[in-house]
Amino acid sequence: MAQIREIRRRIKSIQSTQKVTHAMELVAAAKMRKSQFAALASRTYSTNLTEILEVIRVHPNASHPLLSKNEAAARYIILIGSDRGLAGGLNINLFREILRSEVKDATYITVGKKATGFAAKTNSPILASFQSEEKAPLDLARTLTKITIEGFLKGEVGEVSLLYPHFEATIKQTPKWVRLLPIELALEETNGKGSNGNLLFEPTADEILEAILPHYVLTSIYQILLETKASEHSARMVAMKNATDAAGDLIDDLTLAFNQARQEAITKELLDIVTAQSALE
Repeated sequence: MAQIREIRRRIKSIQSTQKVTHAMELVAAAKMRKSQFAALASRTYSTNLTEILEVIRVHPNASHPLLSKNEAAARYIILIGSDRGLAGGLNINLFREILRSEVKDATYITVGKKATGFAAKTNSPILASFQSEEKAPLDLARTLTKITIEGFLKGEVGEVSLLYPHFEATIKQTPKWVRLLPIELALEETNGKGSNGNLLFEPTADEILEAILPHYVLTSIYQILLETKASEHSARMVAMKNATDAAGDLIDDLTLAFNQARQEAITKELLDIVTAQSALE
């Protein structure tokens, strides 16, 4: 009987856990749809801005400090993770990517408690840290843009990179590096639309770059923050679904064990009754 009571207790405990994971799955699914829509909707704007910038950048008289390397040896890494766990391998994959790349002598700007915890555990210098939910994505993007551009223009840092979980699909979030500064655009990303340098600009190309380059960095960071949110909620929904399914499988196994133990107990009681009756005859 003690074994039956223990199995019944475990079944009730796992059923309670299953209800919690299922509720978290539903919440994450609702947030996932909203964040995925925001990330996918803003991709077109980011792509078009890149195309416009490429048109201006190839102009023979266009130049700007954000497009050129400086002499500073320091490097900033903006590491974007999540504030909470229960998101599968989302954060650990980011940290493995950094360890695999053997980044040395880099100063971190972290977004998310998990990213801050990783930088602290590896004894890496942290310039600034933010929680992913303490500010709206656009406000946080403005803050990060200001920190990075000011440091680059003052010659305090020679390169600014960003690592985040890129949203590819609901079940796939891949760590991705992006170099923010100095700005480097690839012609293949714009399908060659920016190859025409025989254009007239009003005002000058340099003045347009002065206005558009900081906005380009801001847009890039904002898009990445949206991608990270979509990745986080997607990963959490999948993780909670897997946990719910695993709890269901475990409940089925325990229910089978419970029924077997109960059947054995009943059979034993019947044998005891038959044995006692036979002894009395």
